[in-house]
Amino acid sequence: MKKLGFGLVAIVIPLLVVLTPATTIAQGPVGPKGVATWTGEYFNNIALTGSPALARDDANIDFFWPEGTSPAPGYVNVNNYSVRWTRSINFTSAGNWIFNFVADDGVRIWVDNNITIDAWYDQAPTLHTGTIVLSAGWHTVRVEYYNRTLGGTARLTFLPDSSYPDWKGEYFANQTLAGTPVLTRNDSSINFDWGTGSPDALVPADHFSVRWTRTLLFIAGRWRFTTTTDDGVRVWVDSTLVIDQWVDQPPTVHTGEIDLTGGSHLVKMEYYENAGGAVARLTFAPAMPPIGLWRGEYFDNISLSGAPVLVRDDPDINFQWGAGSPGAPIPPDNFSVRWTTRRTFASGNYTFSITSDDGSRVWVDGALLIDAWYDRPPTTSTAARSLGFGPHDLLVEFYEHGGNASVVLTIETGSPPTPGEVIVDDRGAGWTMGGPSAYWHNALGGIGGQCLWTFNNSSSIPDYNWGRWAPTLLNAGNYEVFAYIPHGLGTTLNARYSIFHDQRYDLAMRSQALYADQWMSLGTYYFNALGSENVFLSDITYECYLCRKIVFDAVRFSPR
Repeated sequence: MKKLGFGLVAIVIPLLVVLTPATTIAQGPVGPKGVATWTGEYFNNIALTGSPALARDDANIDFFWPEGTSPAPGYVNVNNYSVRWTRSINFTSAGNWIFNFVADDGVRIWVDNNITIDAWYDQAPTLHTGTIVLSAGWHTVRVEYYNRTLGGTARLTFLPDSSYPDWKGEYFANQTLAGTPVLTRNDSSINFDWGTGSPDALVPADHFSVRWTRTLLFIAGRWRFTTTTDDGVRVWVDSTLVIDQWVDQPPTVHTGEIDLTGGSHLVKMEYYENAGGAVARLTFAPAMPPIGLWRGEYFDNISLSGAPVLVRDDPDINFQWGAGSPGAPIPPDNFSVRWTTRRTFASGNYTFSITSDDGSRVWVDGALLIDAWYDRPPTTSTAARSLGFGPHDLLVEFYEHGGNASVVLTIETGSPPTPGEVIVDDRGAGWTMGGPSAYWHNALGGIGGQCLWTFNNSSSIPDYNWGRWAPTLLNAGNYEVFAYIPHGLGTTLNARYSIFHDQRYDLAMRSQALYADQWMSLGTYYFNALGSENVFLSDITYECYLCRKIVFDAVRFSPR
């Protein structure tokens, strides 16, 4: 059975034996507004599967069931049981809210479908803490819990984190964040230039360090984090290290990018000052520009190296700068530019043309399409590319060496889709799925605006999740098969697609982690178009257990 576990604040604490009697057994609605009880669904397994053995209202989640006792004798097992509690709660203030749960064994907590605590594994009584940013008003809270053996503990408390409504800054009188902070305070932003001075009278002017933490709400997509520090800096989002520059340095700009799901994420920045001047700044923004614009990063060299000295959003790549400059502080010669955007295309064939003086390069979905990276007078380079329906990432690079400067990119309208092409989406005809419903997750993105994902499984476990795409093909023949991979969801390096065609099976092993909002080719195969052919994918990847995600979206069959 799948068990999910992630790094959280976990402290083993002494167990306080306080037995809370069960409330009256009764059927009831699932957490409507105004009902001051939890709806508890109790299962005689640890996976919350099947029909609950008991549904009742619990006034609080504050239970200790000693070894050999049941949460509800005659209804629920002594061991190997699970509970799902749900309730709508009116949170009285906006801001950070702290959830604390003592669990023996596993626990997961969602607030409005945003996971706040995830410790789904066997453990002694352990305190787990999660923080989430909430608006004032009603929110739905869901708690899932299981106990495997011995005693069961399930205790929940939550409270507003009013002490640090912005960034919680912990300041240390050493460079290594060691020991107890000498100062803890709320910082409205991380935007400091202390020069040769000190952040506070309690903190030395040199040889100090700071840890800032904050839970923030993000929209789904790719985000870019930018720091300027003197000296070292590290930035995490949740448990992912995004920037790692733990070195002495003058004021230096560093950037890192990460794909984020919509909802709350914990951001942590660590910083140290050795000696001399002290600077610590952090900003973050969507990595992609607004729809229809190009994010332009301008460099004061011809090699796109270092940090850009100018960043702006350009409506088009259509510039005739002549002997002038793109704008202050860019010099008129010896500069370079990187433009990025994400555009949605209809299925078809497209022609990309770039006219530049001097060098230029064009990428589509990470593939180099045009390479003219050399000095030249205004010259046009052209290449064609077939694109499937959906969003595609475009990247253009340009440099100016000397003399006049110009760069113009055009994209010709795509031709109609290839006749006979079939797309089977994960919500459309030809799609079937199976496996434990508790481990399927819905997500925004992909073809049709939504998709599914699950964690990878073990080959030794019989209950695995799977999806099947069965096309209705009009004609027999060769078809190239593509799987669409939405960005930020598929992290497996060994997705195992089974293509059943012409009464035989072929295996296509692919790394979903290498693709983001792209069609991934699974190869070209002969299909007899008799109606039984399909593409099959399960969550069994032969990787470390539950360490990867597998995404299921659309599969395209294109005649060749």
